[in-house]
Amino acid sequence: MQCSQCGSDQPDGNAFCTKCGARLAGATAFAPPPGEPEERMTVSTSVKEEEEKILRELKEALKGVDPDKAAEQPPGDKPASNTSKKFAVAGVAVVLLLLMVIGFELVRRKEGTPVPPPAPIETVLQPPVAPPPDDDATRTTAGKIAAILEAIEQYNKSKKGFPPSLTSLNRTYTDPEAIKDGWGQNILYLVDLTNKTFVVRSAGPDGKRETMDDISVDSDGQEAWLKDKEPLISEWRLANPNVHAQLVAVGPSTADPKKLEAARKLEEEKKRQEAEAAASAQKQEQEQKRLEAARLEEEKRKQVEAKKEEELRQARAREEALRQQQSARRPESLHENFISGLQQWDAPATWEIIKDKDVSALRVQGLGFLKKGQQWDNYKIEFEVKINKESVGWVLRAQNSNSFYLFKLGSERAKAIPKNSLVKYIRSDAQYLNSLKREDAPGAAGVTPLSIKVRNKDYYKVMLTVRGNTISHYIDGIQVDAWSDDTFSHGRFGFNASAIEQATIRSLVVEPLR
Repeated sequence: MQCSQCGSDQPDGNAFCTKCGARLAGATAFAPPPGEPEERMTVSTSVKEEEEKILRELKEALKGVDPDKAAEQPPGDKPASNTSKKFAVAGVAVVLLLLMVIGFELVRRKEGTPVPPPAPIETVLQPPVAPPPDDDATRTTAGKIAAILEAIEQYNKSKKGFPPSLTSLNRTYTDPEAIKDGWGQNILYLVDLTNKTFVVRSAGPDGKRETMDDISVDSDGQEAWLKDKEPLISEWRLANPNVHAQLVAVGPSTADPKKLEAARKLEEEKKRQEAEAAASAQKQEQEQKRLEAARLEEEKRKQVEAKKEEELRQARAREEALRQQQSARRPESLHENFISGLQQWDAPATWEIIKDKDVSALRVQGLGFLKKGQQWDNYKIEFEVKINKESVGWVLRAQNSNSFYLFKLGSERAKAIPKNSLVKYIRSDAQYLNSLKREDAPGAAGVTPLSIKVRNKDYYKVMLTVRGNTISHYIDGIQVDAWSDDTFSHGRFGFNASAIEQATIRSLVVEPLR
């Protein structure tokens, strides 16, 4: 640091120049020690210490200045210039002025009003303001928050997680009044289900969120908070047992105690009335039992008699049904000479009554049946047949036009089936069963070659018998085939010839078999 008057170098800690006594620029006469605040310096320094310090600094400044020597020129040196003399005079004047100011200040401090002592530390550092005493609003808020925390804990134990909202706990929380704090503000429940944390918060007396008076409890600090607020919570719980029970319940809301009491009394009254009614009914029941026993005895006797009558009636009915069934299945003796037309036949339009050598005959082309014989089972049939084209067929045990046994007699000129053979078919629901898959007899269930030649234009006497599941054929008195099958047990008889077939039938006789 340099003096602005004489330009000499001075130590940093000096307030006055040690050569000319001028006040150094930037220096502070009452600078506090390094590292301590100025207020602390003011508090710890007395007036006497300030005076001594000022005198010390003034003495240091006057050590390098002598007014008499400043005016004289040392012997042997060169005369000083006018400028140096002016500076020396100015320095002396400044020093004298400073001495006067300092002296005046010292006199004022000693004789004037004393400076008040610095305030003690206790008045400078204000103690923390004590929190206001707990009131009813704070107690209500703490009690409700504690009840909410208890309900959340129960929910967490049963559901393994926090509720997504307070209404998930029970219906009580749907009432806005139930979750208001002591100052009439809603108690908030904020939950993070992902991180499994929650916060229950009241805005406090000022009703503003995120302020110093907020009452906030999170999932991590709830135990410490409950322990700290235990007296308040206990007081509120004792004063509000019903509200506490409603808030801590998990599931349906706890019913009103008055309603529960009313329901209990109603149930007791109902039980009393039922007991009286039961006692009255017991007497009536005993009398009714006596009458009922007599009635049952009579009914039992009548039921035994009715049962015997019913069994007798059913036995007669079974006998009659069996008789009718046997009668229906037993073929009637039938002689058909085709003189009176086709009255006994369900015949197609392609059938025709003709004269063959002055004898009435039936020319067959297409499928037709006798009207009778739906339930026929065992019978014998004889007829004379002449093949006009290809072959001729007859039908046994026909259920309908799509289900029957079919037998075809192939002539020596047959092309669609093997020549001089008896071919057997089983047709069920318009399909051929048990096919041999022979190319010369498509769909056939069996083929029996004949030892005779079946000539066209000649009549052959055919006889067949149907007994049980066996069908036997005779041609001109010689048995040519016996075939067994269980597909059909009864049915009508008929003739069949396809579009490429034609035959003539005469002298048909049907007789039952015993």
